[in-house]
Amino acid sequence: MCNADWGIAAPLLVALAATWHTDIASIAAGIAAHSLGQGLALPLWGWSADRFGPALSLRAGLLLAAAANAACACSPGVECWVALRAVAGVGFAAVAPSVSLCYDRLPTAGDRQRAFSGLTTVTAASAVAAPVVTGVAAHLGAWRSVFAVLALCTAATAVRVRVDAPAARYRAGAGAAPDPTRRPAVRPARTGTAYLTVLGMGLAEGAVMLALPALLAPVLASAGAQRAASAALVVYAAGVLGSMLVLRRRSRRWGPVRLLTAGGSLGCAGAVLVAVAPGVAVILLCAAVLGVAWGCLHPTLQTWLPRLVPAAERARAASLFAAAAMLANSAVVAVGTSALQDGCHAPVFAVGAVLCALLTGWAATTARHWR
Repeated sequence: MCNADWGIAAPLLVALAATWHTDIASIAAGIAAHSLGQGLALPLWGWSADRFGPALSLRAGLLLAAAANAACACSPGVECWVALRAVAGVGFAAVAPSVSLCYDRLPTAGDRQRAFSGLTTVTAASAVAAPVVTGVAAHLGAWRSVFAVLALCTAATAVRVRVDAPAARYRAGAGAAPDPTRRPAVRPARTGTAYLTVLGMGLAEGAVMLALPALLAPVLASAGAQRAASAALVVYAAGVLGSMLVLRRRSRRWGPVRLLTAGGSLGCAGAVLVAVAPGVAVILLCAAVLGVAWGCLHPTLQTWLPRLVPAAERARAASLFAAAAMLANSAVVAVGTSALQDGCHAPVFAVGAVLCALLTGWAATTARHWR
């Protein structure tokens, strides 16, 4: 639901602007408001999941998001709609830390990796399907029904969430079975260092693995390939989906160092390809490569990074990682798009390749302490 909610606004830009007789920029502010609300609310939901348990926090967040989307379906004007999109982002921010804490209770690293791979498979599928369905609804003039259906599905999901464990169980870490294959990643006295690692890797992932795919569409659009710009997003999501289908079978055999190295290497290769040969076919190929890279790297970081901190604080660590990635992505995309408009095509993706290599080395080195 969260990924679908994020992806439905872009195909509705023209329809919403026509409905309220405004410009595209005013409607695009709703996309920014959704991301800003989600990024700012993530630490709050991380604390809530640690304090009250992931199920209760997840249900509260989903109900808030459902109410916001229901109101979006009835929104009388663009200002109200933008504010409601921010509220929806705040509600859906509960998903990342709550789900991360639930999966943290699984007994082995392979089980956690497989669970995150399954979740990412669903989100990638929604990223492929949501824009298509939304585009059809916009063409038929039924954009309000998109928000109404999303609200109903979100509310139904919230009702199905089981709130069956006391908060103390999560605060004490009693719900998480020990992992016999894992050594302690950090000593309790060095929790601050662990949080800095989580924050730094979140910023690095957002600046590289999220920003590089987002910059492909402006490159294609500036070259006059508007259709290819839309296709790049679908190809990227298909790459994520394909990698997830493979990792769900191999996650128990492949360790974190191997997964992080593979993902980072593919990310470097994709950035180098775009830097040296910025053709439409090459960029579409790069979109698929970056999708596979993100599929290898992101679920692995989600699986291991929260376990660098004590059990009672792992939802906060997951929310810090996600918030840092979102904020870094927004900043880098803004700077990178401006640089692309100035003709700095090769330098932008060359710097992306270097940063991706640094992230790969840092993550793989840190992962050796997780095994």
